[in-house]
This record gives sequence, structure tokens and C-alpha cells, in this order.
Amino acid sequence: MDKQQFMAKVEKAYETAALKPESIFMFKLLQFEFDYDEDEKTCTITCPVSEIMLNPTGIVHGGIFTLLADTAMGHLNFQFKDAPYVTLELKNTFFKATSTGTLKATARYVKDGYKVSFIEAEVCNEAGELMCKTSGTFYRYEKKMKS
Repeated sequence: MDKQQFMAKVEKAYETAALKPESIFMFKLLQFEFDYDEDEKTCTITCPVSEIMLNPTGIVHGGIFTLLADTAMGHLNFQFKDAPYVTLELKNTFFKATSTGTLKATARYVKDGYKVSFIEAEVCNEAGELMCKTSGTFYRYEKKMKS
């Protein structure tokens, strides 16, 4: 990708970004596509691998897998909860590397609690091979009104 192509991607992401679910600048820049399954209670994010995701060794940076998984888990809460939840803890296990193709993260509840929820996300490539598995603990966050 040359500078002109990169800047065009940045401008498109900037023009469509907003501080609301699915519209954050970084999600737009990385071309995250969101899908929800109401029956299974899942959130799936799909995106193409791009040069800006690669680390110095030429493979997708582990932080990209983490961002993808955390975002899928967070948006699972946005879709199915009535209050915001924040990430308390994440654990990633990496199984396979890639530098091309498509990534797909699917998040689902392991324990769907009221105050605390435990969620897992799997990130796979376009062939369905498991690239990364992430588990996370999320806490219900409600701002208290000052009297």
C-alpha cells in the first residue's frame, strides 16, 4: 500500500467515524464488519488483513488479535445488555500466525451475569483455522449521579 492509498483509507475512516458502537475510527480504519446472532447470542467481527496490522516480522501483531477479540466481546455486551460493561481482564492464547486473508472473531457468553460476565472469543482465518482464543471478564459500569 502506498502513501496515497493509506491516506485515502484514513480519510474514509475519519469521515465515517463517531464515538458510538461500531463507528470508532480504528474500527473503520481496520474495516471491521459487525454481525449479531440473536438466537445464539454471539457477536462476530470480520475484517481483511492489511499491512497496517503487521508487526516487524511481517505477521499480524498480537495486539490486533486482542483488539478484534475484545471488540467482539464488548459489542456482545452492547447488543445484549442494558448498561455499559468494561473489561476487567483478558487472557489471550495464540495458536497460528498469518499475514494475509481475512480474520473473523466470534464472541459468546460463558457466564452471562448481571454484574460480571465471562466471555470467550475465537479468532479464525478464512479457512476456519483457530488463530487466537481470548477469554475476558467484564463488569457492569453504571455512573452514579451526584446529589
